[in-house]
Amino acid sequence: MDISSILRDSADNFTDPPSNESNTCQRVILPVLYGIGYGKKEVDSQDADSAGKRPDYTLLPGIPDKTFYLEAKAWGIDLEDSHVNQALNYANQNGKRWVVLTNGRVWRLYDNWIRNAPASGKKVAEAILQDAETATRFLSAISRKSVMDDGIAAYAEEEQQRRRDSDRRERLRQVMSAELVDENSGLVAAIRQYLAACEGFAWVSASDVVAHFKQPLPPTGESTHEEKVGGTNEMEGDVLVIPARYAWGFYKRHGVYPCQPNRSFRPTTHLAFYCMGKIEVSVPKIIDVVEAVELTEHGVQSCAGIGEPTRGRLKDLVQRLRHSPDEDIIGRKLKVMFLSSPESPETISLQRPVINDKLDKNGKPWAFTVGQRYVSMAKLRRAPKTTSELEG
Repeated sequence: MDISSILRDSADNFTDPPSNESNTCQRVILPVLYGIGYGKKEVDSQDADSAGKRPDYTLLPGIPDKTFYLEAKAWGIDLEDSHVNQALNYANQNGKRWVVLTNGRVWRLYDNWIRNAPASGKKVAEAILQDAETATRFLSAISRKSVMDDGIAAYAEEEQQRRRDSDRRERLRQVMSAELVDENSGLVAAIRQYLAACEGFAWVSASDVVAHFKQPLPPTGESTHEEKVGGTNEMEGDVLVIPARYAWGFYKRHGVYPCQPNRSFRPTTHLAFYCMGKIEVSVPKIIDVVEAVELTEHGVQSCAGIGEPTRGRLKDLVQRLRHSPDEDIIGRKLKVMFLSSPESPETISLQRPVINDKLDKNGKPWAFTVGQRYVSMAKLRRAPKTTSELEG
């Protein structure tokens, strides 16, 4: 079983996607299942029965204590938890634990032993095929060997623990974010008390502590404001490339790239999105930058150092967010980069997505960028097919 080869073979589907569910199964899903160890007689395609639609595939039908189900959707369909309800019901009727839902791009694992929960509560893992790290873990877990050895259960528990840890950290972030901007909070009082005991800091007040966390100083060694995107030393030679699993969709909905406040970038005029193993075709121009603003009406109104056109853009953004799937971003303090639209003449439109062919020392797929990186504008304009053409 060579999962790295499976992932490389799947890359073509992102530039020439399957047209329907049948093609998705034939070109993507079945080759993946065969590649992770299942024989053709161990992947049983189902027809509708008198009680309703069975799941699309039964895996390991001849080994009842290991049998599980897979529900397939077309490549172009965005997965929803409701898509798996029928398969979960069927698994429940037949005493089976695991159900996989996939459109070829995204793979989800559901644990039917989680009782009294909707489908969303039974989802224990998700992987995007072009995210080499998570896809490798997912496909290894649902491989024939793993299922036979009960490795799938261990993987599910690890992923649930990972999710619990992430949820706890997010709750901690929310609580601390609220406490650290409240002069009357116990946390601010404790910080002030600690600093007061340090030599030379007896003068620190609660408002000083809050001011620090509302407008943090840049980390040591960070570029000055003039050296950042939108500064006075702008250059057009390089394009900023950012990982964009969520940012690409956010840009298409709002024409904005949000990130942590005061995040430092090299001078550049354009930004590219690396998403699901490729650099997207739209490379928008950076038309306005706000280094730090709380995304609320009050935060926008009180934001210092910006002109009225910029303030107007921020107000419009907050209003749009309140009526969008991204409403949970309201209230956060962020750096906001306004970008030209995909249709704008200021946006560079590539002939094709640039597919990542970067490999690690073991020959396995490796993300083109995990933080941020820069590529030559000139090389990007030459219609490269792969990211290796942008390097060197």
